[in-house]
Amino acid sequence: MNTKGTPKKLAIIGAGGIGSNLAELLIPALRRLSISTSITVMDDDVVEAGNLGHQRYTENDLGVKKVDALVSRLHNDSSSVQVSACTENLREATQLAGFDMIVVCVDRPEPRRLVHALNVPWVDLRCGGDGYVMLSYQSEHSLVRHMTPDHQPMSCQHPGALEDGNLEFGFANAASLGAQWALQLLRGQQPPVQSMGSLTYGAFNFPTITEVSA
Repeated sequence: MNTKGTPKKLAIIGAGGIGSNLAELLIPALRRLSISTSITVMDDDVVEAGNLGHQRYTENDLGVKKVDALVSRLHNDSSSVQVSACTENLREATQLAGFDMIVVCVDRPEPRRLVHALNVPWVDLRCGGDGYVMLSYQSEHSLVRHMTPDHQPMSCQHPGALEDGNLEFGFANAASLGAQWALQLLRGQQPPVQSMGSLTYGAFNFPTITEVSA
């Protein structure tokens, strides 16, 4: 275990449904195991009323930057895990300099691709309704590219779901997978590689991608 020496530096990109729940799962577990880690949570969004119910915020956090609300609750100077806020959206690879591992859980393809190009361990977490997807640096590159097409920003809840009272929990599965990935990697154990499925229909198979030679 990484209980002594220089703490590993972990970035969590995105503090929404996946990122906020992942932080709440991972940080207490790392502290329980006394694994020294420096965690930075990066996001420039503020807490809105529509976030309550599936993101780890309360009415007292409304109007506050998400990362500031998380860090105010989770940071502890005397613990093995130090947590800091970065009130930025990921736009440039230089923002990730110095991190040993990255968890990306945002709803846009551009930041995902920045993370995919890094030479450090990363995991990419996604969800939609009751569905979830996890890809990692150990996934086939062709599959990662295929699974990361251009698209508009997407919420972890389907359009109109919250208004209809149809909140679904795929984000919780994605957050759990990400927490397991980070914990296993920091313990020096094999982390999960990839996963995709639905809470209603179970596990799905990833497509088989055949590279075409030029």
